[in-house]
Amino acid sequence: MDLIIFIVGFLIFVIYLVTFMTVIYRQNKIQDQELENDPEIPKKKSN
Repeated sequence: MDLIIFIVGFLIFVIYLVTFMTVIYRQNKIQDQELENDPEIPKKKSN
């Protein structure tokens, strides 16, 4: 019984971590896109 509780808790924890990392990754991509399109930040000129 203890092993079943441990496995269920571990699975919930792993699912939580994967979901948390996915949210962080997606929001980071969105923030990068917003920074690229921000008109107030001057764009670097490549010569």
